[in-house]
Amino acid sequence: MTEKKLDIKAIIFDMDGTLIDSIVDIADAMNQALKELGFPEHPVEAYKGFVGEGLTELAKKVLPEKSQTPKHIEALSKKFWDNYDLAWYLHTNIYPGVLYLIQLAVARKMKLAILSNKAHYFTKKMIRHFFRGAMIRHTKNPFGIYSGDEPGKPMKPDPTTALELAGRMKVKPQNIAFVGDSEVDMKTAKNAGMIAVGAAWGYRTRKELLAAGADLVFDNATQMTAYLDAQPLCP
Repeated sequence: MTEKKLDIKAIIFDMDGTLIDSIVDIADAMNQALKELGFPEHPVEAYKGFVGEGLTELAKKVLPEKSQTPKHIEALSKKFWDNYDLAWYLHTNIYPGVLYLIQLAVARKMKLAILSNKAHYFTKKMIRHFFRGAMIRHTKNPFGIYSGDEPGKPMKPDPTTALELAGRMKVKPQNIAFVGDSEVDMKTAKNAGMIAVGAAWGYRTRKELLAAGADLVFDNATQMTAYLDAQPLCP
């Protein structure tokens, strides 16, 4: 963790690999889809390098190179969707310390949002399931502002949606920490003029996050909580 101090008034979180560890359910759903279509499966650990750029890219990455055709990608994406819709919650958990990090941010009047390259349909389901008010000892879900992948909407690292979320939170980009576990997230932060915060507890390493341009990197959510708690209170 670095000690660099920045003026953070709001936080936009990535979801998978940042707030929640969903890799087993993603891998199981995709491996089942691959099996159903007669393609080789992958170890769960390999999916940590596959995820982050949305379903179409995930489907392309897991297919053998010679089979990365639009037809196969579309068929695999559909199979995955159907499988994942039945099992997205079976092994998925919130990372240790994340709920307290959210509680502290809410108590300090920081505005919160989520921006994911996961389909908006699943993003909405998971936010409601994992972060409803009771989970964080708060009267309402802190993530009333969020966005997942939808047709016609540019995905990360395009800054368009991140800046839309900033506008909805009424906070200047330079005062927003964009927290994520991948190169895509660090690029999104930089493209949007936000503070790039690497979640090294997720699917990528501290080294990868720093190489991608992270301004801050935390090894666990508790470290980030301590950093925020040392900041002056938001007005």
